[in-house]
Amino acid sequence: MTDDDPAATDSSPRRSDDPSADPPGPIAPVTRPETAARDWYDTLSGWYDVVADPFEAQPRAAGLEVLDASPGERVLDVGCGTGRALVELARAVGPSGTAVGIDIAEGMCRVSRRALADAGLETGTVIAGDATTLPFSDDVFDALFASFVLELFDTPAIMRVLKEWHRVLDPAGRLCVVSLSRRGDGPLTWVYETVHELAPTYVDCRPIYLRETLLEAGFRDLETRTGTVWRFPVEIVRCRPA
Repeated sequence: MTDDDPAATDSSPRRSDDPSADPPGPIAPVTRPETAARDWYDTLSGWYDVVADPFEAQPRAAGLEVLDASPGERVLDVGCGTGRALVELARAVGPSGTAVGIDIAEGMCRVSRRALADAGLETGTVIAGDATTLPFSDDVFDALFASFVLELFDTPAIMRVLKEWHRVLDPAGRLCVVSLSRRGDGPLTWVYETVHELAPTYVDCRPIYLRETLLEAGFRDLETRTGTVWRFPVEIVRCRPA
């Protein structure tokens, strides 16, 4: 695959000391309230895959490959949505492991549970909950996956979210995050952020600086892949708790 394909993801790692990696500008705020997000994703749950999966499928698959869940592991999928990643995680951990999905929207949880049932995967489970206050004990997961989720939170909330993710991960565990990237400071990013500002409930996902954010939150051993999907910059970062 190459960038000539508008749906392609370039998985080539880039060095963090590359001058082109310098952040080009501030990220946009998220102004819609959490209740609006929950209601919107409840409404969207029945046809979310029709709208979003053509965009999300390839980088999500790349993120799952980077996470590399193994048989017997305990894995959490934050913002599991319709369960596309959760099904793959449940298959990867097998009958000796556990794959847990959590989502703020009950509609998404219902769709995820149905996806697990249709796949015959009893090792997967789904609960409704908030990523800022995860209902799990400390150090309980070997791996955590989040695809197009972190950038849904307003900037002040992101560190609270990452603190929770850090808390529930085993010290030897790992995190993989897939996110829209603010590094692409071109016309398409400007148009997207303008639409986000005009319709914050319906276009609530905005580009962020993923690598820098994870470092600031205390994660280490960052492995970064960068690319584009439909010309939008994407970052895929795997890291570990410090």
